[in-house]
Amino acid sequence: MRKMTMIAMAAAALLALGCGSKDGTVEAEQQRDEDPQARAEATEKAGPEVRTAAEGPRPVALGREKLSASHILLMHDGSERKPPEITRSREEALALAGELAAKIKGGADLADLARKHSDCPSGKEKGGDLGAFPANRMAPEFSRGVMALEVGQVSDPVESPFGYHIIKRQEIDEISARHILVMHEGSKRKPPEITRTKDEARKLIGELERKIKGGADLADLAREHSDCPSGKRAGGDLGSFGRGRMAKPFEEAAWALGRGEISGIVETDFGYHIIQRLP
Repeated sequence: MRKMTMIAMAAAALLALGCGSKDGTVEAEQQRDEDPQARAEATEKAGPEVRTAAEGPRPVALGREKLSASHILLMHDGSERKPPEITRSREEALALAGELAAKIKGGADLADLARKHSDCPSGKEKGGDLGAFPANRMAPEFSRGVMALEVGQVSDPVESPFGYHIIKRQEIDEISARHILVMHEGSKRKPPEITRTKDEARKLIGELERKIKGGADLADLAREHSDCPSGKRAGGDLGSFGRGRMAKPFEEAAWALGRGEISGIVETDFGYHIIQRLP
């Protein structure tokens, strides 16, 4: 159990987050520009607790079943955690949600409408795509709305404490990987003990790459050298993650690998990585 918890924390340490969770604008995790160490702090917010209604019968708790969806969020003046610029009424939000749902069902692209209308950060940044997530990470109303749909189907407006959602269920597209991260003094959110220069980091990751090509085990080297929390705790194992959850260069490199293959050196804002896609 401890090992699985550590793996989950390590994955959260590199993941970028989205919209729909119970602790804020519909997904507790949308700060993609954070580095691995910063994401470890975010795990507290992205935990498995489930919001339940203060009144009425207590719903069946949602589990960790994986879901994937895109959505549009329309907040109103009664929404939880709404920004001050949101002034529309609940009725106005519902009316707009209904109009947008009808447009999407009539052939309009949800991603385009999300970029124009959604009040979730995922709208502007990713066309509303939330990637894959455990059911119990989102507001229960949202996850139940996803679970009621077939893949590819679009919902009518679904209400949660954050407003009205138009949801499209997606196929889950995930891979598993491990990596080594070597940070430098210019890395985002680096811990204070990281003082090596970028050139020194590039030299070290090059040495590690040569060792791996010579037969060394990436997991063993991650435990010894990686600056990601996953290194010491899990031999660099990040667990499973979907598209849009990692820094873009990392994601592109990881998805380009076959099972068991190891990448060359990949640079992100967090430093230099060597990535192995796992079976």
